[in-house]
Amino acid sequence: MEESSIENQSAKMIRTAKALLARYPLCHHCLGRQFAKYGLQLKNSERGYAIKTILQMILHKELQDKIIDKETLRKYAVNAGDPITRLYEKIYEEKIEPAKCYICGNKLSEEYFEYLARKAAGLLEQYNAYTFIIGVSLSQETMLREIEVSSFSGLETSESIKNEIKREVGKIVRDKYGYIPDFDRPDVMVIIDYETDEVRAVVNPILFEGRYWKRGRNISHTIWLSKTGIKEYPYSLEEFFNDRLREIFESERIVLHASGREDVDARMLGTGRPMVIEVKNPRFRYVDMDLINELLRSTLIEAEITGYSSRAKIEYLKGEGSKKRKAYKILVYTAEPITIDKLRMLEEEYRNRVIHQRTPKRILRRKKDTLRIRRVYEIKTKMLHDKLFEAIVYCDGGLYVKELVHGDDGRTTPSFTDILGVQAYPLELDVFVVETK
Repeated sequence: MEESSIENQSAKMIRTAKALLARYPLCHHCLGRQFAKYGLQLKNSERGYAIKTILQMILHKELQDKIIDKETLRKYAVNAGDPITRLYEKIYEEKIEPAKCYICGNKLSEEYFEYLARKAAGLLEQYNAYTFIIGVSLSQETMLREIEVSSFSGLETSESIKNEIKREVGKIVRDKYGYIPDFDRPDVMVIIDYETDEVRAVVNPILFEGRYWKRGRNISHTIWLSKTGIKEYPYSLEEFFNDRLREIFESERIVLHASGREDVDARMLGTGRPMVIEVKNPRFRYVDMDLINELLRSTLIEAEITGYSSRAKIEYLKGEGSKKRKAYKILVYTAEPITIDKLRMLEEEYRNRVIHQRTPKRILRRKKDTLRIRRVYEIKTKMLHDKLFEAIVYCDGGLYVKELVHGDDGRTTPSFTDILGVQAYPLELDVFVVETK
């Protein structure tokens, strides 16, 4: 940059600062923040004090040259404070009381940042946190005063009071108390209420991914209550996770997110169902993974945690992941005897077959009546009795498999009932493959 350009830039900074202090009382922090993008490794208070020091020298020269008078100098001293007050008091031997900062009311200081950092660290200790991020809540009045000053200056180099507090408090929490800033996935977000100086914790949940197996029937996904408030089923998967894990994390509750869900009376066997469990509001975060997996082993329900997860994984499981192909084993009963030839015909009919399904009657009370199109890629059958056979169905995720068997009074076509020419009933259903890719 040419020398004249540097001089012009410097002169513009001083003119802007002079105009600001002629209009508003500003502390070192709030003046320095208007020039936050100038300089490196400087605090805003250092910027503000440096600018006021230069301005003091300029005002002294202007006073000597009779460009300004006593009242003008007094106004700058009242609005700027030290070191311009020192100039005024030295020349006129008159004490002067600086006005409170228009933006922060002289609240910002190193001592204030230390005070907030101490409170933040105490909160992080309560939650056994390791990583953190600082957030700041401002009143509308403070924000409007800040916007007014920034608009008057017309500068594009300013930063918000929020940013200064977050940065300065965050540095102390990091350097003095040893907690690690994490802007992507912190254990705890500490929210500072600037108006009251209260701090509160927003504890980020812990997300684990893995798979679960359900070897028993009549186990619901979540607690299923009747209209009278009575549990419809004795146990649920979410109860299992809460019973096993909530205490060791001192968590508010555990939430299960899965790639679809099997019916209450269906088992989940084989490769297990992909899932994410969400540990809400934990006070302990860093629990040994082997201990977690040991606690998640039981006879009827078992789960394996393979690592930490993310919100994106939950969205995937509930979106694209729920549409991945699945394999089912169904025990089918027929109202009349059938032959092996009939089963061979069934296998042939379902080679890469498109299935049209309207929303099943059993769930119409809670879901809109729509047409769903899915595909069956292959089925394999095994005759057990002239009215009983086993079928392995490999199909798209989201296919209503029970309705594929009985037809749901023509709402699913083609069904086993259609092709066999006799009414077919699914007696037992097991899921044993849920693909992930």
